Amino acid sequence: MVEQALAYARANIPVLPLSGKIPRTEHGKDDATTDPRVIRAWWRQFPDANIGVRPPTGVAVLDVDPRNGGTLDSLRPYPETRMARTGSGGWHLWFRFDGESRGRLGGGPGVDVKTHRGYLVAPPSVHPETHQRYTWSNSAPIQPLPAHLRARIRPVHHPIRVAAVPGGDGSGLVKVVAAAREGERNNLLFWSFVTAMEEGADPQLLADIAGAARSIGLSEYEIERTLRSAERHRI
Repeated sequence: MVEQALAYARANIPVLPLSGKIPRTEHGKDDATTDPRVIRAWWRQFPDANIGVRPPTGVAVLDVDPRNGGTLDSLRPYPETRMARTGSGGWHLWFRFDGESRGRLGGGPGVDVKTHRGYLVAPPSVHPETHQRYTWSNSAPIQPLPAHLRARIRPVHHPIRVAAVPGGDGSGLVKVVAAAREGERNNLLFWSFVTAMEEGADPQLLADIAGAARSIGLSEYEIERTLRSAERHRI
């Protein structure tokens, strides 16, 4: 996997190691780098890590999730552009985009927009639930985001329920986990994951919650197991 991570770095796409979909590093997506020395060190430490990438500035990735109702037909027409098939049966479509927004695509369910402010799982990573690989569907050049799709981008707003926890940006959930005592850690971690998911939190908040869990001594296995349980609870 390290060679593929280095290939992304050579293409000026910052990478970071993931446990499933969760960053293994302390600062999450903010640790993403193109430095080959750092990347090699990460994969020596985490040889089975998946690859996370931060889209470069000027690129947006449409994350189409059929489990939440997303379809390619809802995006048409669009030019042939770089596209990956996700391990859950969805798609990542890469487009040139000079906007700053990160959020969802209006006009239909199941399509998120990822920019340099976030990250996504990249081929040839393995999906933590289906155990299927992420694969590139083509090697087409990255095309400009069509105007009709650009007009549909809606920013993510932090909702009332997360704001009800101290820290309206979701940081309160992180603090709750970081302050958890022995005997209540797993329950509070589960509650924080579920709350964040129900409120449409982006992956970075989930990564921050996971980082807080590590800081209080929970293992990667416990964190991943709790995250999977929270996802099933949400469904």
